[in-house]
Amino acid sequence: MPHSQSALHTIPSEPARSADDVYIAIKDALAGGQYGAGQYLREEQLAKSLGVSRTPVREALRRLDAEGWVETRPNYGVRVKAWTLQDAREIFEARLLIEPYLAGRAALSIGAPDIARLKTLAAAMLAITQRPSTPESCEAWFVANGEFHAIITAAANNARLDRSLKSMKETPLIKWTFDTYSDDDRERSARQHLEIVLALEQRNAAWAEAATRCHILAAEKAVLDRHDREHPASA
Repeated sequence: MPHSQSALHTIPSEPARSADDVYIAIKDALAGGQYGAGQYLREEQLAKSLGVSRTPVREALRRLDAEGWVETRPNYGVRVKAWTLQDAREIFEARLLIEPYLAGRAALSIGAPDIARLKTLAAAMLAITQRPSTPESCEAWFVANGEFHAIITAAANNARLDRSLKSMKETPLIKWTFDTYSDDDRERSARQHLEIVLALEQRNAAWAEAATRCHILAAEKAVLDRHDREHPASA
């Protein structure tokens, strides 16, 4: 049986009170990269770390398996899913189907306060690209970008599609996408954000959709280019 790694103490020690709390705590740890790909998650250790019984931990792991965060191997246990190039392609394909549509919907209903916040975030991301890249600036970019897109998709007023999109974007693969970006990629992305805001401000649904589609396609290309560089034999 594969040897399990013991990084479980990294989950916040405050006891979880419900099954949802346990699910969120483990998911946040996975999203934050606190477990490596292929690492086994042991129910007993997780339960002890979170101050709960094994039952809510077992249920949380089932949910995370269904969502693609972990995978269950009979007779071995549950381990962190190792993301593949096919996973990346599938996520970008799904984003291309959902996100431009939501941007177009948002253009018809988004309010002035949200537009103002989007302008602030877009300007902040562009400013980050004008400075030397550091781990701190990359994290600031990642956080601002997440808020930027969340505002737009929420403004579309389609809660089910919004939840589906958020679930995909919470995966570690998305954070890896941003780590993939070069300085030029980040500057281009920041300028695309400005164009998306302008399209929303003009209430131009077709423009918002097109700008968002180009934005996602550029992100996908950055990921595929990195894969080709790191795996030249499979290019």
